[in-house]
Amino acid sequence: MQNHYMPRFTPATPRSRRLGRELRKLREAKGLTGEETANLIRCSTSRISRIESGEIKLRAGDVMELLVTYGVRIDEEPGTSLLELARDLREEGWWQRIGGKYATYIAYETEAADLKNFEPMLVPGLLQTERYAREVNIIGRETDPETVDQRVAARMTRQEVLHRQPTPLRLHAILSEASLRTEVGGPDVLREQLHHLVKVSQLPNITIQVLRFEAGAHLADSSGFVLLSFEQDDPPLGYIETLAGELFLESSRDLARLSAAYDNLRMLARSPAESIKFIKELSEHGA
Repeated sequence: MQNHYMPRFTPATPRSRRLGRELRKLREAKGLTGEETANLIRCSTSRISRIESGEIKLRAGDVMELLVTYGVRIDEEPGTSLLELARDLREEGWWQRIGGKYATYIAYETEAADLKNFEPMLVPGLLQTERYAREVNIIGRETDPETVDQRVAARMTRQEVLHRQPTPLRLHAILSEASLRTEVGGPDVLREQLHHLVKVSQLPNITIQVLRFEAGAHLADSSGFVLLSFEQDDPPLGYIETLAGELFLESSRDLARLSAAYDNLRMLARSPAESIKFIKELSEHGA
């Protein structure tokens, strides 16, 4: 393995972490330490650690070498599945082609099974109309038309997870009343956006609740956040976007805090039926 170039996998995904986790299990079952494995395949111990944490994008040949080291046949399970997973990792996702600071988040969002999102000021990207998304990208962020077009197209592509088959992303969104009343692009753009929320709320995998002003102070006054859950026992992930950058939260303590905040918001928010009724009224009589 010492002659193989193995670039860091950017962005990481649940699949890269899953491959690393399974390889760690095989190493431990063989009774080898990370250092012993590194000596056997002539690489650094830190590289083994990065492989098992999902930070490195392995080639199928690299996985094959590890499987042989661990005494696992490559022509039967679990070897065949792990080799296939390694081949899948080499396929470039659309978000990697466009780049941008959200590439890592989109990689996780694309593979998530469930997503919980609270937004205090704007409609979430997964629920935005094209016109609304365009205005969001223009206001105080970007003036180059080509860049704006690219970002809007990326946001529309992201929304395909809500319609993927056979298992669309299950989305639960809590929107503050402010996000529904804040004019983005003028009253016509906002009205169209509100109509869109009513329409998509009819999908069985989408639930929308509105946090009315009278709900008062709550545990997430300072910012919005996202909680992502995955299939196949992949650990959940928290995400917060700040002015200083993105935060990915993985510790059980951080995730417990976000879950508690979300449960608090869900309790304070109007029911889905009452929420959609409220959005309809706003769209018809003005925000």
